[in-house]
Amino acid sequence: MSFSTLIAIMTTSANSTQIAQIMDRVYEVVASVSAILIAILWIPIALNFFSDDEDKRYSAKLRLKNAFIGTVIYVLAMSGTLYTIFLYLATGS
Repeated sequence: MSFSTLIAIMTTSANSTQIAQIMDRVYEVVASVSAILIAILWIPIALNFFSDDEDKRYSAKLRLKNAFIGTVIYVLAMSGTLYTIFLYLATGS
């Protein structure tokens, strides 16, 4: 169930605007906290990437690909695009 579907279901309640505002705020907090965590996880890769040691640079280049793929998956999940893709693959519509 996507976030917009959840909001649509809640609009039938008496305090729909308050509930929708609370859900929007919760979504923003979760997105902010997870974005901060991802930024913290990128720090060791960046430090090794700009290191003078060639071994650290090489390992950072290898880890860079995995970190980038993980970040793209995170962005797709938070934007709802990943849900839409899986819904299309499952239902064909």
